[in-house]
Amino acid sequence: MNQGWPAEAKTELDGWLLRRNRGVTLRANSVLPTSAPFDLGRALDYAENLYDAHGIRPSFQVSPAAQPTDLDDQLEARGYQVVNPTLVQCAEISDVLAKLPAETVEVNISSAPDDDWMDFWWRVDGKGGPDQKSVARQILNRSRALYAVMPSTGPVKAIGRLALVDDSAGLYCLAVDERFRRQGLALAVIRALLQEATTLGIHWAWLQVVAANEPAKALYDRLGFRTVSQYHYRVKG
Repeated sequence: MNQGWPAEAKTELDGWLLRRNRGVTLRANSVLPTSAPFDLGRALDYAENLYDAHGIRPSFQVSPAAQPTDLDDQLEARGYQVVNPTLVQCAEISDVLAKLPAETVEVNISSAPDDDWMDFWWRVDGKGGPDQKSVARQILNRSRALYAVMPSTGPVKAIGRLALVDDSAGLYCLAVDERFRRQGLALAVIRALLQEATTLGIHWAWLQVVAANEPAKALYDRLGFRTVSQYHYRVKG
């Protein structure tokens, strides 16, 4: 997942990866604590000072694999608040495709987000103005991915992104115009992206869904995605 949404700058700190991307998206501006530092107190101080120096609120992505194992408690004691509890789900692409309806609309697939794709995504899900949008586009362009736009001509109604990492693919940025929801457009986008991924030799997919997003969870459950892990952010209050 880290490779599917790469930050502009990364600092390694005794087993932690401190990601920075000018404050755009929490995923790219948080610590990924993959190993336990020798001196936890010093590591926390360093991380907080680094983020403060760049005008970014100190944040940690905490999963069951976070190190040290009591990191969540340590962060809570320092005044960090829980933000965005999220489920990580996986599925075999062939299983998902078997559950999806046949395509009835044409979906355009490309290897980079064009202006129409970016404008639509930022209008539906973006947080910030033109400067933040430009920074977000740089995040997308740092990793190999597929971009879906539906329909292939005319005003955009739905989009999606599939990050390609080794033999796996991560579903991101699935968005549908609110005027055209509940018409199967999201399913068409997912099918087109996953079908294209199979031509590249990719066999399984992952996604991240906010735990409170019941409609999205129900959709992914119907498609055969199963929760394999979870995480939340700890953000300094």
